[in-house]
Amino acid sequence: MKSIIKTVCLSLCLALAVVSCKDEASIQSYFVDNQDKPEFLTLDLSPKMLDISKVELDEEQKQVYESFEKVNILAYKISKGNKETYAQELEKIKTIFKDERYNELMEFSDNGTKFIVNTVGDNNDVDEFLVLASSKELGFAVLRVLGKDMQPEKLYKLISKIQKADVAEGQLKKVMDYFKE
Repeated sequence: MKSIIKTVCLSLCLALAVVSCKDEASIQSYFVDNQDKPEFLTLDLSPKMLDISKVELDEEQKQVYESFEKVNILAYKISKGNKETYAQELEKIKTIFKDERYNELMEFSDNGTKFIVNTVGDNNDVDEFLVLASSKELGFAVLRVLGKDMQPEKLYKLISKIQKADVAEGQLKKVMDYFKE
């Protein structure tokens, strides 16, 4: 009897190990797999690097701002010689965005750029925002915003206020310059 129990337990442990090692694509693994490739631009930013001293924030907006921990950016610029590779990479990232572990928040287009915004966590307390911005002329960028209990509607208000104050331009200049080159 003890031998049967041991065999069953070992079989379960082996099955768990095999299942947990399953190679599933995720946003994080996509970042790790591509961060050192020369055709990709990667940036890791702390929200604290964003100078918001020019913006007057109310208490609620301060709480939203403080809920951010870091922002990861991975960008791929399209050029004449890499259109096929660009299409493959864009398809890979779109497939990852469709995974059921990511909740689609919204999808929209603006001036020829398509945006997909997904979240990880429940609707009111989000732990991760994922943004895919893609343009047939420029390329694509994936933003991964990590934090604790971020709230989408409050985040939108904060971003709007920061945009109106034109705060992010200096800090994100490297990304913008990457696509202009």
